[in-house]
Amino acid sequence: MTTVDSAIPGRHLPLTGTHNVRDVGGYPTRDGGTLRWHTLLRADGLSRLDEAGIARLTGLRTVIDLREQDEREQAPEPFTGDRPVLRWCPVFDGRLPAQPGLELARIYERMVDECGARLTAAVRALAEPEALPALVHCTAGKDRTGVVIALALSVAGVAHDVIAADYALTSVHLGEAFLADVRARHAGMGLPQGYEELAVACPPELILSTLDRITAAHGSVENFLLAHGATREELTALRTALVENR
Repeated sequence: MTTVDSAIPGRHLPLTGTHNVRDVGGYPTRDGGTLRWHTLLRADGLSRLDEAGIARLTGLRTVIDLREQDEREQAPEPFTGDRPVLRWCPVFDGRLPAQPGLELARIYERMVDECGARLTAAVRALAEPEALPALVHCTAGKDRTGVVIALALSVAGVAHDVIAADYALTSVHLGEAFLADVRARHAGMGLPQGYEELAVACPPELILSTLDRITAAHGSVENFLLAHGATREELTALRTALVENR
């Protein structure tokens, strides 16, 4: 299994009020290119950003929020004004999968099988003219963000094992401080036993099996996105915007 160095300067952005803001720049593509730095970020919730953190992100043109309405109400976005443009792409369309005993793998299968159009909408938002630099986030920056980033990196030509290694980096940053936030946010909500473990688990095999599921059903990630509303022109534009030195 490929590993990536979490200590590369600029990979993790230690912004006050966040745990898991990362730049996906620097990863190689199969055709000899490299993902551009300062172009695509992935993150957990941003509602607790302080003024210094907001200032660090002022170069963003787009913020894509994958959370559901109740999450947004509990933790509003901190940005005001015209930039960055805020795009809301709720992956589960109001139906967060928190049933008792639900395995994380089943949640990912549901994303692939039932939420393809909404996942694709997020990727298409990244492909719009002048959309980048952009940041994609949910609450933990792990599951919904992990799948959308995996789709975007696959379009860019990043190998699946590298995508999985990037996904697994979340485990470096979601520690006890994040779990304390989870407990505080969900106190009294009656969430099922084991929910906290779901909130931080990110085995690389999980994102690999998700990409395999997509490929088995559609032949490729690109075909999955095309089947759910993307155009070839959009995918080409996204690849061109993300990759340099091919």
